[in-house]
Amino acid sequence: MSDTMLSPTRRGIDWRGIFGVLGAGLMALALSYVLASRSLTLLMIAPVALLIFAVGIRWPMMALAGLIAMIMSNLSDNLIEFYGLPSLAKITAPGLFVLLAARYAVYKEKPYVPKVAITFLCIMFALKLISATYALRWGVSVELSLDFIKEALVAILALAFMNHKRGFETVALSATIPIAIICVLGLYQLIAGPSPTGFSGFSRLTETSGRFSGMLLDPNFFAAIVVFTVPLGLFQLLNARNPLTMVLWALVSAALIAGLLATQSRGALIGLALGLIVLSTSFTRRQFLAACAIGGLVVVLAGVLASDQLIERFSSIFSTAAAGEAQDTSTEGRLASWTVAYNVFNENPWFGVGVGNFKAHYQNGALEAGLIFRGEGRATHSLYLEFLTEQGIVGLLVFLGFAAFGAVNFFRGAALARSCGDELMARRLIAYCGAFVGYLAAMTFLQDSIPRFLWFVTSLAVESYMITRCIYADHPALRFRSRRVPRPQPVAVN
Repeated sequence: MSDTMLSPTRRGIDWRGIFGVLGAGLMALALSYVLASRSLTLLMIAPVALLIFAVGIRWPMMALAGLIAMIMSNLSDNLIEFYGLPSLAKITAPGLFVLLAARYAVYKEKPYVPKVAITFLCIMFALKLISATYALRWGVSVELSLDFIKEALVAILALAFMNHKRGFETVALSATIPIAIICVLGLYQLIAGPSPTGFSGFSRLTETSGRFSGMLLDPNFFAAIVVFTVPLGLFQLLNARNPLTMVLWALVSAALIAGLLATQSRGALIGLALGLIVLSTSFTRRQFLAACAIGGLVVVLAGVLASDQLIERFSSIFSTAAAGEAQDTSTEGRLASWTVAYNVFNENPWFGVGVGNFKAHYQNGALEAGLIFRGEGRATHSLYLEFLTEQGIVGLLVFLGFAAFGAVNFFRGAALARSCGDELMARRLIAYCGAFVGYLAAMTFLQDSIPRFLWFVTSLAVESYMITRCIYADHPALRFRSRRVPRPQPVAVN
């Protein structure tokens, strides 16, 4: 379905819509006021919140864009840390639920119900909660399981807006542009010094190494987010239809790639390579040549402008592969974590040691294996080893099964869009698949420290095919045609 199908056609003053907007806004504010512990700061922003709710009810893609931008930029946590504002998550979640209800009351639009994603998230929650029954630190498992409910609700909320044809485009734009802006802020600090605004919450630099960590505390976690956005930005660039759009997306893509290099994340570079391979399957000959030219330009500029430290760090990937052993302390630490994770898995292969409990087992495992001392707080440094050690083979296979199903669904959705004559949508879905595969590949070297983003992109992937069917539901290519030949009915004779 499209946005135009849902637009109201009333004449005169839409009193029903006005009262619906005001009522929804007041209800959402009341819920938020209670959930935010009756914060006076929340009451001060009531007029702005009412305006946002009104815009969201009339133009739902604006609400979706705001939610995705919040997820991508870690907006709520940064505003809490640097300005002491109340949690935006507590305001946004109930507000969007009420917004969806008000949109149904005013325009009779039903939200998209992500049944596959809900099933997937419920299974993951059950596995996490069950792990608390045998975990050494069961309280940690219960706490993380309850946190998972919040992340799952955010993912379901975002998917509820995906019954619009511009849903995929909105998610891509609202994911890519905020990260590009953050990259520009970080590059400014790397080149010219501290930000003149004095606020660097969204463009942090690691003090010890000078690596760019964006809105997160770790450059590797931020790099994984950037990896997801690069294929989406390149898709916009290679499919631009006018020179101005092409120039704008060339600048956005350049900022994303430069920001990724500034993180100095080697795992992210490997993930990006795999993501771009998937993206290239949708290229025309002209786009393939343009992509090769862009890649060559990036390599030349990186070789000229990059520091010796950056070049040496990335070249260590090949040195480690050739030598078969760690070439620096960072790689050595990861290998130590992976060794302990493998040993912990061998002792608890089927269901693991419980969600969040690898840290409780690391130090003893490291001492027994004669590995370097890293303290009790050491993580697995791999999303898949985290599943394997904490939820066992069962948990890992469930996650990998849904992730693979999501990647396949992007291709199925692309084939469906192509059968409906929408080649641009087909290429966009392939770009999403490249972004998804690149992100999952980068997470081979990172534990789950950005769960809200992980569960959103995985849920979007598993629902991508059904969302595409919803978008083209009225297209002739999808209309059901029965092959049965109706038999003649007897005619009653008086």
